[in-house]
Amino acid sequence: MKNITIPSDVKRIIETIESANYEAYIVGGCVRDILNNTPPKDWDIATSATPTQIKALFSMGTLTRTVDTGIKHGTVTVLIEGRGYEVTTYRVDGEYNDSRRPDTVIFTRSIEEDLSRRDFTMNAIAYNPKRGFVDPFDGIEDISNKLIRCVGLPCHRFSEDALRMLRAIRFAGVLGFKVHEDILVAISRHKATINNISVERIQQELRKFLMGSYPNAIEMLESTGLMQYILPNCNYQGEYVILWLKECPKNEPLRWVLFLMGIMPTASNCSVSSEKLLKHLRFDNKTIQEVSLYMQFMHIPIATTRYEIKKTFLQYMPQECLENLIILKSIVSTSQKSQLINFKREADDIFQKGECFTIRDLAISGNDLLKMGIPQGKAIGETLEYLLDKVMQDPTINNSEILTLMLSDITQGIK
Repeated sequence: MKNITIPSDVKRIIETIESANYEAYIVGGCVRDILNNTPPKDWDIATSATPTQIKALFSMGTLTRTVDTGIKHGTVTVLIEGRGYEVTTYRVDGEYNDSRRPDTVIFTRSIEEDLSRRDFTMNAIAYNPKRGFVDPFDGIEDISNKLIRCVGLPCHRFSEDALRMLRAIRFAGVLGFKVHEDILVAISRHKATINNISVERIQQELRKFLMGSYPNAIEMLESTGLMQYILPNCNYQGEYVILWLKECPKNEPLRWVLFLMGIMPTASNCSVSSEKLLKHLRFDNKTIQEVSLYMQFMHIPIATTRYEIKKTFLQYMPQECLENLIILKSIVSTSQKSQLINFKREADDIFQKGECFTIRDLAISGNDLLKMGIPQGKAIGETLEYLLDKVMQDPTINNSEILTLMLSDITQGIK
């Protein structure tokens, strides 16, 4: 079995704890990731020391301090030069009455007992540089076999925290592992308990899932019935969305667009429906607006002339969004490749030449119109829109003198 190279700060924490005659191991996701040849994002440490003892050990250094991030459940964050490492006391969870969190926790001196409360075998592995691996549930073998299996009975794990049902499928989408059949059966039976989970926690799992490299796992959301509870009133079309996501770069808004198109393909007001769903999932306004903008234009035919491109697309989309829209349309509409190439070439040329496609780019302003005698109010806006349309058809007339001459005839009528 491979040895694990541990960062110096993590090694320092473990050695400090062990120098006081307590145990300490790295646990969970960091061990799983290393065994799966993936760089860990975080390093979590489990210990036989209590939170009070950990705080005493790391409160005396000038570059080290602790923060009570989860003291009720035994977690203290040790900060070393500003970087945090969660250190959690070995514990056994009490009863779960809300399918979210234990009512009580009991500290223990046994790393095996601590590992027994965890969700999946691949996350129930501990490692210490001197003692090696502690793997009471054969998680190392499951990682080698690319298999997601629960610690103990899936129904027990899911009754403790219903989010674990979605986490199992999320891990499949991110890691490319197979989900054990017992887990899928348990999800089908307990899927309704996901309603006990906050929308914010569900959103985080879905976001991680969609950024994974194995979108085929979406089929498990549908086949187990879990999707109808986390994304109500959707009409899933898996054969399309999986292919689309495989082609999509790892850009979160773009992946959400394709996913939403795959679960709401027949909606006449698709952009409105997607906006409503994203609000339900508590997304930030920026993401909602960007995704809704793409959804709005995904069903609009590709423009073929410079005037149509300006009038239909450029007035409403920043350059970066337009480029992303082209990516999306090329994924969904492979038969339109030649049209998209022409569309992009024309749009790039419009941007490069700085051609006008918004009112603010006109060589004449509302103040200029007022000076010409056009009354303030609706007439100003209508006149600017008229000029913009003319300029989009012929960029060479975007000159204040030319536009003033164009208006000389119609100003008399307005007056």
